[in-house]
Amino acid sequence: MSQAISELTYEKDYHQWTIEQAKALRELVNTHRELKHLEGLDWDNIIEEIEALGRSEYSAVVSLLMRQIEHRLKIDYVSLPECRNKWKSEVVAFKKNLKHKLAPSMKPKLDKQFSEIYQDAVEIVEAEYEISLPSQCPYTLEDLLP
Repeated sequence: MSQAISELTYEKDYHQWTIEQAKALRELVNTHRELKHLEGLDWDNIIEEIEALGRSEYSAVVSLLMRQIEHRLKIDYVSLPECRNKWKSEVVAFKKNLKHKLAPSMKPKLDKQFSEIYQDAVEIVEAEYEISLPSQCPYTLEDLLP
């Protein structure tokens, strides 16, 4: 991958950049064994840390998405009118934060995990308000993403 493409990936899709960099480093170290001990660098842990950065970004997106679902469920299914404006403002805040964290490479994984993310949100809201919520998510992933 060229330097320019790598920089563009870093700017546009940090999550994908971490995946690519960890893969490239792993291939480099495995192909050129003489680099394994270059100036005492701890290649295995450097690679693991780069991968962990990507996982952390993804976890933050999942958390924001789950919180947004929780608050949308509260707005739609909890009878506390005095809380609605606060919940609405939280939904806006979660969506704005998602805009800054979401990377294009995360969407396929979010699609696969969407049902599980929804079920986690349902479990939280049902425990908090002792209500029953729909087993299927009433929102689409596209509705929730910026």
